[in-house]
Amino acid sequence: MDKRAAAQRGGLARIRMHGNPGTADGRRLGGIRSAAIQKKQSTGFVTLRAISFPRESVVLAELLGILAGDGHVSEYQVSVTTNSDTDKEHAEYVQALLKKLFVVPVSCIAKKNKKAFVVYLSSREVVRFLIAKGAVKGHKIRGGVCMPPWIRTRKSYRIAFLRGLFDTDGSVYVDTHRINARMYKNIGMAFTNRSAPLLEDFRQSLSTLGLHPTQKTKYTVFLRREGDIRQYFEVVGSSNPKHLRKIALYFSTKKTGGVA
Repeated sequence: MDKRAAAQRGGLARIRMHGNPGTADGRRLGGIRSAAIQKKQSTGFVTLRAISFPRESVVLAELLGILAGDGHVSEYQVSVTTNSDTDKEHAEYVQALLKKLFVVPVSCIAKKNKKAFVVYLSSREVVRFLIAKGAVKGHKIRGGVCMPPWIRTRKSYRIAFLRGLFDTDGSVYVDTHRINARMYKNIGMAFTNRSAPLLEDFRQSLSTLGLHPTQKTKYTVFLRREGDIRQYFEVVGSSNPKHLRKIALYFSTKKTGGVA
């Protein structure tokens, strides 16, 4: 048998064993076998984790809103920092959201000295994907953080982005004041951020929903009408139990006559 025929027979035998390297299935099979050999021989070779990259969706839009609020994107990591006293449940929600979108491990650690929970995902590829979808790397204000263009194309995306944004940088509060010896309480919402473009996106989006936002201070947009606040939580909703509890308590108290 000449060398050429021997080489052909060897090549065919290799294809039968490892798959055709010229096809996707062949490359996948070869990769699996290579990884198994590396593991068996303890070579220290590290395989990259398979990552799921989601389509544009309501869930992805909400994540971009969360990142625009309490998120930070660095070269290799995506993180979201929340208050450990008030937002533990929302931190767990964000952790589950990242896992659902990218199908990779996501960590959540408590920084007791700072009263903070930090949810983080370490992956350069996820970072690149999120930046391509409109997340801002590094300093968000200097980077011009705002609502990404693709989110503006659908009402459902805009609503989800608002939800993520307010759940992180928003607050629900109750004003108490006395008139003629009678106590009155009024509920309010405030969204605070130092990015002028993001504040304007938030204000305009509320107006588009038929609400009546006001901005009497440089960095905060308010909703003060009770009907507007009820409508916001009916239409936009919240994934942060802290906000939902405050709303439920206020309106249940009012219904029973506890709020003037």
